[in-house]
Amino acid sequence: MQNFLSLIGKICLFIIFILLSQLPLLPLISGQIVARYPMWIIAPLIIVCYLILIGILFYTVKRTTGKSPFKKVTGKNIRFILAAYVVMILAKGILLTLMTKFYHQTISANDQAINSLVTDKTSLLMTILVVVLVPITEELLYRGVFTSFFFKNQPFWQVAMSGVIFGLMHSSTNFISALIYVTMGWILAYVYVHTKNLSNSLTLHILNNAPFISVLFN
Repeated sequence: MQNFLSLIGKICLFIIFILLSQLPLLPLISGQIVARYPMWIIAPLIIVCYLILIGILFYTVKRTTGKSPFKKVTGKNIRFILAAYVVMILAKGILLTLMTKFYHQTISANDQAINSLVTDKTSLLMTILVVVLVPITEELLYRGVFTSFFFKNQPFWQVAMSGVIFGLMHSSTNFISALIYVTMGWILAYVYVHTKNLSNSLTLHILNNAPFISVLFN
């Protein structure tokens, strides 16, 4: 009974963390707030919210596992990350081709939603979020917290379920679009579970999101 209650508590806490991870973007989603207040007020508030959430997630993982999830990235890790990055790019390319063919969409709904938030006022903030703060938050949440809470000593299920949840939490309008993010989640989770180092999956996540920097030059 005690183990069951502990599991329910972890599920509830994980859901709360997911909801909290969506809150900082609400000021950007609400066009009225962006129109009413200058970015020098909005941007620091959003960044601080992410930093607080990152701190909470980091504390949760460290307290649950008894150690920091972030370790030094070694040369061997870098080769593994680059190999995983190539696999991720190939998988995304194949799935995007299939999505274009069957659904006549060249971009996922999640990317469309992100692009819709980019304006001259928000481009720098969105770049910081997409390339740095969101990857840190998502790695701590979907890899760090999830694997420390659920399916301990069951790496297959940690990778499988973490990837599915990660994929479903990204906006999708069709099966292939959802599969793109699920596949990304599987690869990121495999890198973390295989190396036991969140710095590795975070590096891969940042590499995947880095092309977003180009919005600053458009």
